[in-house]
Amino acid sequence: MLRIYLKQTIRTLMFNKSYFIINLLGLIIGITAFTLIIFWIQTETSYDTFHKNANDIYRVDYLLYEEDVLEQHSAAGSKRIGREMVKEFPEVLDYTRFYRTESLVKYGDDPDEIIKERNLLYAQSSFFDIFSFPLIEGVADSSLLAPGHAVLTEECARKYFGDDNPIGKVIKIDGHTDYVITGIVESIPQNSHFKFDILLSYENLVQQNRRNWDDSWWGEDVYTYVLLAPGADVEALQGKLPQIPEAFLGDFMKRAFFLMEFRLVKLSNIHLHSSISNELEVNGNYRNVNTLGIIALLVLLIAFINYLNLATSRAIERAREVGIRKVAGAFKKDLILQFLTESASLNLLALIISFSIVFLLLPFFKQVMQSPLQIDPLTLILLFLVLLVTGTLFTGFLSALYSSQFAPTLVLKGRVPAGSGWIGRLKNFLVVFQFAVSVILIIGTITIFRQVNFMRHHDLGFKLEGLVVLEGPRILNVDSYESFMNGLESFKNDITSLSAVSNITSSSSVPGKEIKATRVFGIPVEGRNTEKVIEMYYVDDHFFDTYGISITAGDNFAQTMREDSSNIIINEAALPYFGFEDAEGTVGDILRGGSQVVYVKGIVRDFNQQIMKELPRPIAFFNQPVNSYYTINAEMTDISKLISELEKIWIAHYPGNPFHYFFLDDFYNDQYQAETRFSGLFLSSSLLAIIIACLGLFGLSAYSIIRRTKEIGIRKTNGAGISSVMVLLNRGFVIWVALAFIIASPIAWFVMNRWLQNYAIKIELSWWIFALAGIIALIIALLTVSWQSWRAANLNPAEALRDE
Repeated sequence: MLRIYLKQTIRTLMFNKSYFIINLLGLIIGITAFTLIIFWIQTETSYDTFHKNANDIYRVDYLLYEEDVLEQHSAAGSKRIGREMVKEFPEVLDYTRFYRTESLVKYGDDPDEIIKERNLLYAQSSFFDIFSFPLIEGVADSSLLAPGHAVLTEECARKYFGDDNPIGKVIKIDGHTDYVITGIVESIPQNSHFKFDILLSYENLVQQNRRNWDDSWWGEDVYTYVLLAPGADVEALQGKLPQIPEAFLGDFMKRAFFLMEFRLVKLSNIHLHSSISNELEVNGNYRNVNTLGIIALLVLLIAFINYLNLATSRAIERAREVGIRKVAGAFKKDLILQFLTESASLNLLALIISFSIVFLLLPFFKQVMQSPLQIDPLTLILLFLVLLVTGTLFTGFLSALYSSQFAPTLVLKGRVPAGSGWIGRLKNFLVVFQFAVSVILIIGTITIFRQVNFMRHHDLGFKLEGLVVLEGPRILNVDSYESFMNGLESFKNDITSLSAVSNITSSSSVPGKEIKATRVFGIPVEGRNTEKVIEMYYVDDHFFDTYGISITAGDNFAQTMREDSSNIIINEAALPYFGFEDAEGTVGDILRGGSQVVYVKGIVRDFNQQIMKELPRPIAFFNQPVNSYYTINAEMTDISKLISELEKIWIAHYPGNPFHYFFLDDFYNDQYQAETRFSGLFLSSSLLAIIIACLGLFGLSAYSIIRRTKEIGIRKTNGAGISSVMVLLNRGFVIWVALAFIIASPIAWFVMNRWLQNYAIKIELSWWIFALAGIIALIIALLTVSWQSWRAANLNPAEALRDE
């Protein structure tokens, strides 16, 4: 019986090639887009799940409230909290800490064998007790990360030592500390929220810092992770956490009017649900995942709806076939099975082609999305089966049920159903639904691209172009403050002597980077602590000129740093933050931070240190010698010559330090990569959904016109012109688009308004966006159906009525 169904299916599909091609194309596009997005979503939601105890590992976030206002929320924080949690709460089994930094790594005897590693962690010996990073060489015990010991990833070991066994070999960090390699760890999975190349002993870091550094409650530089007992009540533990800062800092917090808190964040939730300061890498966004998941489902649904609409429309053509088969003895279930076989065959073919396309597109898709996308065989098989069963039932069952209900005595007499009734209403509803989705996607695409473009071209408050940044040296051959300053000034003078260079500044950070340094200051008020945490820039007197940041009140720093040892410059956002009323009146006012008193020398215009998801934060500037970054303002007419000259000067002044540079505009715009990828994927999905909807509309209009061929012939015989016939044929589709626009507009406004709330500086949802989306949808619909309407309107009436 199945063989008969299959033969009939092949005969039917080959006899109706246009129907076959339209449905197949729609299903292929829908399934391909859906599958790629589902694999991406699976990857995004799989972060950190490879750890053996992933469900019981939590990061301890650091929060600081000042007068009930949250001023700091950091992924890194107190060095002491993990130790105290293990002591106080039995459900906390263990903890580990690590500190991330960049360092110069020297290996071998060649003085040029120095590499700058950007993912280097000083980790506690319990690191491998918490995290499941498999070791290739070494034993995960307390000696693995004992003082003076290092663990490398296999890629890092191969980079330094090739095929030689690195165990027991020595690397030198920043030119002064030797570490013996005691372990090699497997490649870090790409779906880990933090990655590293080298692990060094945390005890070495403690020894390098001041006394009692490791006992401090302050700072945002050490990351703490705890391992809870299986089945531990996390909410109950979270409720008990305030006991720890209260026990150690309670009286001080009351006197100083601040509150320190700690929050547990599940390891597997960090990638999608955490976006705070000091994140170890740029995390994903669960809103984007949910949005693209919904779009993927809509794209697939539109493809299924196409099949359903075309199948029910074509069922009217097949009414005589159904009647003959019923007269010949076919039961209703036989007809339903026949139609389901057709649906299953088409879906199976579409799935095979779609999955082949997915495999071909996967490398390109991974590159575009910058995602460690992997295909799990079990997930692939399960998805294939689910799509086959769902697609077959969704697309085949309703049309089969509808077709099998035709009465043979009526259809064989020529009384073919006209497609009215419940199936007609369902078909109209589904077409409106398709175009409502299309309008929503068009509005979303326009809004997202306008917001991304707005952020890229918004006035940032500083100069972005024409700046090249050199990463400062890690190894300095100086023995005093004077020699450091002389070397700093000598390097700057040699740089400014270049004809292409107009200015140079040294600073502790640059726009586009998260500011790590903070201090506490406040307006002195008798009997009250007004000190607040503020982000700190350490700069020289050329910083504001180099970056084009205007001084709105007061003066710039003096050329000699010692003249400004008690002076500070703040930005405009710091005025209301500290309680100052206006810029001019603030110049000369006092800020106190502990025992230090500083005078406000100037106020600078606000600028966007990072991406515009929040308003400019309060920033303070100190005139202090730093060389973390050198920013050079230069003409970019001959970039290769400029870089070559800069490198020569660098080598002369900082031997043993690799020369690393970047262009500030490229570096700053890298922050928009996530938004750019999201907008690109949103646009691609939207276009595919619209293409699928147009395919369905094309087929639907073709069947509609075929059914009205005789009507068109009669109207033309009675004098109707081409334009009036086209209006008649297109009118129904225009009504559908108008109704879809009315339904889609409020939904799109609500969704996109919610999305824009993620940005402090954002565009307005103007009325013309909705109008443009409606016009685009109308034009797309008319272009899709007008060609067939025009052909029908030009048909010779004699041809249409020759059988009458």
